[in-house]
Amino acid sequence: MPLHPSKLKSLQVPLGVACLQSGLKLKDLGEQCNLYGSLSIVELQNVVDRREALKANLREKEHIERLSLSWGISIAENSQTERDILDELQPNTNIEELEISGYRGTKFPNWLADYSYLKLVKLSLSRCNNCDSLPALGQLPSLKVLTIGYMDRITEVTEEFYGSPSSIKPFNSLEWLEFNQMTRWKQWHVLGSGEFPALQNLSIEDCPNLMGKLPGNLCSLTGLTISNCPKLILETPIQLSSLKRFEVVGSVKVGVINYQTLSLSYLLAY
Repeated sequence: MPLHPSKLKSLQVPLGVACLQSGLKLKDLGEQCNLYGSLSIVELQNVVDRREALKANLREKEHIERLSLSWGISIAENSQTERDILDELQPNTNIEELEISGYRGTKFPNWLADYSYLKLVKLSLSRCNNCDSLPALGQLPSLKVLTIGYMDRITEVTEEFYGSPSSIKPFNSLEWLEFNQMTRWKQWHVLGSGEFPALQNLSIEDCPNLMGKLPGNLCSLTGLTISNCPKLILETPIQLSSLKRFEVVGSVKVGVINYQTLSLSYLLAY
């Protein structure tokens, strides 16, 4: 099936059997220079090695604003090969929104946390069930929305998450942070150095083993949702005085919560 890139604002490329039927392959995608808008590449488990992934030539596609990379449910034979494949699927630095779903490697490639992605405002990581750590996303300068979910092997969010020390505060632009379905997550390491200065909404759902307290420096937070996190301790630091929306669902350990210090317009607790 021939492509007409000048007419495309959204393209989904299936790989494997579907690709053989339609004639679409990563090599065909790589030969298209004028794609723009949204690009979704699915069934990436059918990519054999980094040489095949390189043929997509995503780094040169400067008009792609939204990119989705998706792997189907399958077992990876070699974690390093999986990382090499994702490494070669690195998008152009003009990318604004990125979704990675079902990635089968144990580590993310370095480009995902590269400071050069100045336009990246939205990032979603989901079903990356082999990953045992999160990359240094705190050094993405323009990131506003971050969603992380269904990461079954993550047990800790460590200092690595915030990036290398610099004059810029970690997650300097982040406004929305969501964790969901992180069943083995136990600990969230907090720097206490002014990270998340712009965070307005924090949602943590279905993280049954997460212990300890939330970061205490969320001076811009207006919305907080905690659902089915029975080991998490909720308290009211002074920095939560800006909170407007507060939802607590399920059994949660409650520390000192003084609702009179909050300017709530919406409260849900059960």
